[in-house]
Amino acid sequence: AVVSTQSTGEWKLKKETGELDKELEEEERKEREEEEKRRKELQEKGQEGETEDGATDQHTIAPLEVPSQKDVEIELLRKKKMELLVKYASEDLQRTSMNAKTLMGRDLNI
Repeated sequence: AVVSTQSTGEWKLKKETGELDKELEEEERKEREEEEKRRKELQEKGQEGETEDGATDQHTIAPLEVPSQKDVEIELLRKKKMELLVKYASEDLQRTSMNAKTLMGRDLNI
């Protein structure tokens, strides 16, 4: 009870002298400066953009490796070959094919 009475007395004194308002204004100013600093850092990194209405839109762009058309064609052909091999080849032929690829040092996934 003594601590709260003392704190209340300090608070009232600060309020009467205007120190409380100065402290609050100082805290608000520091918060605004920190927010502005964070905003500038984000803009420098290119992670913040403005929408048409002026609101900020924050997003992160992850670097992705986009396969070329040739890479896509090769992958589709590889999958199609595997489907046909599974559909029409016997297990013995599939093992022989895998062994041959292993001996040649190629990827086992055709």
